[in-house]
Amino acid sequence: MRATWMLLPMALAMQAPAHAQTLNISDSPDAALVKKFRPPVVDRVRFEPLLPEQRLLNEPKVKVLARKDGYEFCSRITGIPVGPNSRPMACAYWNVKRSECTVVTPEVTGYNYLGHELRHCFEGAFHD
Repeated sequence: MRATWMLLPMALAMQAPAHAQTLNISDSPDAALVKKFRPPVVDRVRFEPLLPEQRLLNEPKVKVLARKDGYEFCSRITGIPVGPNSRPMACAYWNVKRSECTVVTPEVTGYNYLGHELRHCFEGAFHD
């Protein structure tokens, strides 16, 4: 129950204000790639959070940065090269001492990427 409580404020914070401009995914230069995306197996199964004492960060302070250079930035963080058929769609990095986690995405992204990276904030490199 606790994990659900922690995710609710983040979900509410990510809602666009009424005056915000809505982006049409079809206008993105990466629209074809995003539309063809199939999530990895780890993201297609029900997520069961680890017990707090097993997490990398028990209660992290989370920041989300949507960057114009999101693919390139995450490429530097993850080591995954940006190519015509492959690129890091998002990334997360954390500071255990400060209990801080930063999620980075390109300006146009999906909730599945945010959720996946948020999981990294709690569990670290769970699929590496």
